[in-house]
Amino acid sequence: MGFGRFRKLFRREPTRRELYLQLARGLNIERDYQTWIERWENYGPAATQPATTPLTIALAGRGTPEDHAYWQRIAAEHAGLDVILTFDLNDDERSTTGAVAEIARVAMADHIVILGPSDRLAASAQRRLGAAIEARPDAPVIFGDEDQISFTGQRFAPWFKPDFGEDLFLCQSGFGRAVFFRKDALGGMELPEAIELDAAVHALALQVILSSGRDPLHCPGILVHVAGDPESTPKARALYLSGDTRLEAVENFVARRPSLAGVTVGGPDQYGFLRLRHPLPDPLPLVSIIIPTRDRKDLLEACLNSLDRATSYRNKEVIILDNDSAEPETKAYFAALAQRSDVRIVPAPGPFNYPRLINLGASQARGEFLMTLNNDIEAFEPDWLNELVSQASRPDVGLVGCLLLYPDHSVQHAGVVVGLSGVAGHMYADASPDDPGHAGRIRVTQDLSAVTGACQLMRRALFERLGGLDERHLAVAYNDIDFCLRVREAGLRVIYTPHARLRHHHSASRGSDIRVERLASFTWEREYMRTRWARVLFDDPFFNPNLSLSGKRGRLATAPRTRIFRRS
Repeated sequence: MGFGRFRKLFRREPTRRELYLQLARGLNIERDYQTWIERWENYGPAATQPATTPLTIALAGRGTPEDHAYWQRIAAEHAGLDVILTFDLNDDERSTTGAVAEIARVAMADHIVILGPSDRLAASAQRRLGAAIEARPDAPVIFGDEDQISFTGQRFAPWFKPDFGEDLFLCQSGFGRAVFFRKDALGGMELPEAIELDAAVHALALQVILSSGRDPLHCPGILVHVAGDPESTPKARALYLSGDTRLEAVENFVARRPSLAGVTVGGPDQYGFLRLRHPLPDPLPLVSIIIPTRDRKDLLEACLNSLDRATSYRNKEVIILDNDSAEPETKAYFAALAQRSDVRIVPAPGPFNYPRLINLGASQARGEFLMTLNNDIEAFEPDWLNELVSQASRPDVGLVGCLLLYPDHSVQHAGVVVGLSGVAGHMYADASPDDPGHAGRIRVTQDLSAVTGACQLMRRALFERLGGLDERHLAVAYNDIDFCLRVREAGLRVIYTPHARLRHHHSASRGSDIRVERLASFTWEREYMRTRWARVLFDDPFFNPNLSLSGKRGRLATAPRTRIFRRS
């Protein structure tokens, strides 16, 4: 359905079929954005919050006469707006050192945003910002979403961001331009010398996070329109920002952040994204890999061969849960495997109950770390397990998942969005090998609410402390998602890393959870999840409320969900 057709949808009452397709598919982020934003710009806080939130806008750059006329008019028309011209980032004769302190000194409002002269403040920015400030008045940094605006006024390429997680926001220029600083948090700060504006804002945000000891607050909704050209930057700006200009600031942040001790910074890659390399423990801990299976000797053999031949991490054991295998070739294969000291076959008869199988395997494990692994997964890059162990060894991380690819290298799993398709779903399933995802998120290590149980790594002590997987309520589906949410409920992080890649023949062994014989159990378990995790399903902090929960690919929400800020 083309752009013109959607424009018609918004101008008349849609038919039932059109409404269904709109809800099921969502609107394309790039193609349909102009029409979408015209309809939904004023929703939630933009419609209910008082009109004026005092704000100082510091313009960094020379600008055109038209830019200066625009900002003078905006300042005159909007109460509480204070516009000041600061410095030219590209002017070698004028130092930017100390510019931030000068901005803070002359600013009239308590909150400051640094923009380019050709950027524009969104009409609803003060209202949205006011809702965030009301909930968290002492937040040192508040960042929002942004789009781009052409010289003709065309709106395009929105960048809808998740809530803060240090991995994503260090590896890419995750804050963008829509960053609002509390004036009293900028004391003693210096903007880096002669650097492009996005990198300068990013470096300043990192400095404030370190000095305040507090993470920034995300205010969903378009707050800033960044000047751009749809021919040169047709997608979210995260894909076009240089990593070289941010490298020093990220290295300084890593060196001063205790939770990142021993981390080295690599990159940038083709998208300008950096990579944080976490150290492996010494000596290497034992990893117990738990693999449930029923027959399908061909899949299991390929899986184990890949663990032997294509995995450089050697301190591991494999625990195979045999759920009533009956084929002679499978039994012969088990007999051969039983001769190996690093493989154990554990009988697990009875109806299929995935949590019961995993819990039984965990009870037999000797390793410091547990891995759940499907029997239809193969390793093809040697360092995948090194990456997972290095991530899971971080003290604030509870569980880690990886990038799973189909045999044709399209994406099967790049993280789970809670609430997608009713309960949970893979956001980028079926994405092509060269698709970086919205704002590049397939390619960047990041916090998520959940990752698939097809491959999860966690400490055995944590698994035992949380009581393992839920055998009673979630025998068929969602048990992996429930466990991830319990990990986060316990105050630990769930991390997705694209730097551990595996090949997945999805459901080749077990089949779909919604086959006729499993449909009743699946339906009951879906309703249990909706009840148990109702708040999270509506508002996954790592999935922007302007994006659709109806489809597995990045789409615009038919109606944005309202963020309910929780007071600190």
